[in-house]
Amino acid sequence: MNHDLRPFRDVATRLALAAGEGLLQHRASAGRTVQSKGQRRELVTAADRAAEHVVVGGLLAAFPDHGVLAEEGVLTTQGIASKQADWTWIVDPLDGTTNFVHGLPFFAVAIALAWKNKPVVGVVHAPVLGETFVAAQGLGAVRRRADGSEEAVKVSATGELADALLATGFAYVRDEPGREDNAAKLARVLPLCRDIRRLGSAELDLCYTAAGIYDGYWELYLAPYDVAAGAVIVQEAGGRITDLRGGDDWLFGGKVLATNGTLHDELLRRLG
Repeated sequence: MNHDLRPFRDVATRLALAAGEGLLQHRASAGRTVQSKGQRRELVTAADRAAEHVVVGGLLAAFPDHGVLAEEGVLTTQGIASKQADWTWIVDPLDGTTNFVHGLPFFAVAIALAWKNKPVVGVVHAPVLGETFVAAQGLGAVRRRADGSEEAVKVSATGELADALLATGFAYVRDEPGREDNAAKLARVLPLCRDIRRLGSAELDLCYTAAGIYDGYWELYLAPYDVAAGAVIVQEAGGRITDLRGGDDWLFGGKVLATNGTLHDELLRRLG
């Protein structure tokens, strides 16, 4: 792929910041505008839809030949790419909706661009935290703060699982027969590591793994828009991302492990 990814990266960053401003404006009324998306635990708000309108509308205007895969289906069909194209934008307008509704600051706008189903640009903007993670294939990953400062992000150098701070999450649907709830994996790993966190935003978990705050992160039953942007940031920060068998089916396969690379194989074994 011989394309200059910087223009795509810059448009995605601009739209993520604009959507984040809208989320801040909606934040005070979040609890009054919440709805369920079929499962009681899986929430959607007017803020999700407004943010998606900003992002997807901007992408369709800037890149009319590209496809868009967005979570809420505001301007495109929900969970289905708007068209078949080599370039596809993957958008989560509000990753961490439950946090948003309950007043926690850990939520983000996530925008990724995939080339032939391989994410190559990723932007994750956390408006309350005042930071934006930005990456493009071959161009590295940076963390930008609200004061205009910027720093490169790199995964940790932690080499022993006993010294590792890990993160995980739990699916909205976890009480159906035959559906794994992640409890067994948690029980296997928790005694072996320094500690485990559950932040409530997959994209931020991936960014914090990229930045060396976490040494690894895993989760089950994720959609492409939960992981696409953060995965680019992990990879450009020197980390590794696979499915839970160590393969490449992490974007659409629903199961993700991201680490600093050094701990990856051991965590694969421990998670089973």
